[in-house]
Amino acid sequence: MEFYSTTPVETIQAVTKTAVSSLDPSTGKLSIRMRNTTFEFANKLMQEHFNENYMESEKFPVSGFDGFVKSLDTAGLNSGKKIFVNVEGSLEVHGVKKPRTIPATLWKLSDGSVKGECVFPVKMAEHDIKIPSLLTKKFTEEMRVTAKFDWKPEVKK
Repeated sequence: MEFYSTTPVETIQAVTKTAVSSLDPSTGKLSIRMRNTTFEFANKLMQEHFNENYMESEKFPVSGFDGFVKSLDTAGLNSGKKIFVNVEGSLEVHGVKKPRTIPATLWKLSDGSVKGECVFPVKMAEHDIKIPSLLTKKFTEEMRVTAKFDWKPEVKK
């Protein structure tokens, strides 16, 4: 997962490779969790400010999403072609849950794994993330979030 914003003054970008997720293709149920402290920035001071001042990672250590892929076309998914879906659920950031509908792309590989991608905005004010007025020129009102997942089929014993 990655988030990104840019202004004439500052580019903010961070990546985590430790987000965990599950997708049940039979029901469309989707769940994602990530520890906020796992986001890595090129600028370590920015990373410190992110965790201490904005995300308050000690108080709100985890962000996540719980929802369902709506009207999942399993025949289309099983064809191996990319299918476009909407995922409806609740996005939790900074301890604030908001209902969201997120457009995404899913496709199934020949080994049975499913890949998924989405890009969506997150408005900081909607999740009570406060930006000091002295720093507003460095921030946009929203971050662009990019998520890419690879779900392996469950191995039955």
